Amino acid sequence: MELIFQQQSVKLNSSVSTEEIIKKINNLLDKGYYFSHFIADGIEVYDEHEFYLNKNGEHISRLEIIAKTVEEFVNDLLLSTEEYIERANPDLMILAEEFYDNPNAATWERLVQLLEGLQWLDEMLLVIGQSGTVPTNWKAYLTVSAKMQENIQTLSEAVENKDNILIGDIIKYELISVFENLNNEVKQTIDNEGIRHDLN
Repeated sequence: MELIFQQQSVKLNSSVSTEEIIKKINNLLDKGYYFSHFIADGIEVYDEHEFYLNKNGEHISRLEIIAKTVEEFVNDLLLSTEEYIERANPDLMILAEEFYDNPNAATWERLVQLLEGLQWLDEMLLVIGQSGTVPTNWKAYLTVSAKMQENIQTLSEAVENKDNILIGDIIKYELISVFENLNNEVKQTIDNEGIRHDLN
């Protein structure tokens, strides 16, 4: 197997284990890069990399590693964040109203999805904070993040106490503005420091 990253090429024997391949990939990527995906004999593999290597590793002759710079990685995270917020935002008011008016099983399921979304946003901010390449308006992100943490805590307590009115209030009066503030910061960063991928 030939392992390729940019101008570097490493020959591996055909009996190499998946763990060894992953270790070699990590060695090739220096601190300035984040792994994106790989191309195995012309096939692009974006997820379940370990599973793919376990299943096909001994038959792959050329494994090309695709990575992003820290800046590209942060930019893509922010684009995903903007997309998520714009998808989720219109549903927040509807969700809040449903908690005021006797929530059903579907309402609770959507609340779980909202909590998962909040967790993802929190992790995204953590990753960017640790990336070494933070936006110039990072202090504003930290302010939004602190407010979001506070809301997650209060929301968790409201869920535990099955206080539907409080859940509705937190979504309507707190989370909607958190989402809007975060979206404003993300847009500002992308427009001033990042790149929007042209779909044309």
